Amino acid sequence: MSYSALGDDELGDDKVGHATVRLAFPPQARLLGTIRLVVGIVARKAGIDEEGIEDLKVAVSETCAVAVADLTRAGLSSPIELDLIEDGERFGVEIRDRAPVDGRIVGGFDMEDLDDRQFGLALVGALVDDLDSAPLAGGGHRTSFWVRPRAGAAD
Repeated sequence: MSYSALGDDELGDDKVGHATVRLAFPPQARLLGTIRLVVGIVARKAGIDEEGIEDLKVAVSETCAVAVADLTRAGLSSPIELDLIEDGERFGVEIRDRAPVDGRIVGGFDMEDLDDRQFGLALVGALVDDLDSAPLAGGGHRTSFWVRPRAGAAD
């Protein structure tokens, strides 16, 4: 797993912002607990309340677990990339993986044809303020989401 604290590194999408922390890790389920710890520490430092931190940890875990499963099924070991973004009034996450994109519409779903990624996105969407998921140029997925500090969040 690699880690870097970033300054003004621009992410893949101008509307996302600047990463505070960037992680790249192999698609191994055993690393998800460590990822949750990092998310919790950085979100707490950014002023997110405990309920918001727990929601973020579940959202990141779910998104990363789906990426791990998809990469493993495809026989790929390419790293999953996670950016944690502190943007003053909100806290963001962007997760990128190179798992093959199937023929389904990313982000949309039909309950009869629900796959792991779509189910995961539905769960994540219930936990965060803004969710966006799209295929990456050259293959793979990008999922980003934001939470806003709730009133009374501790610094």
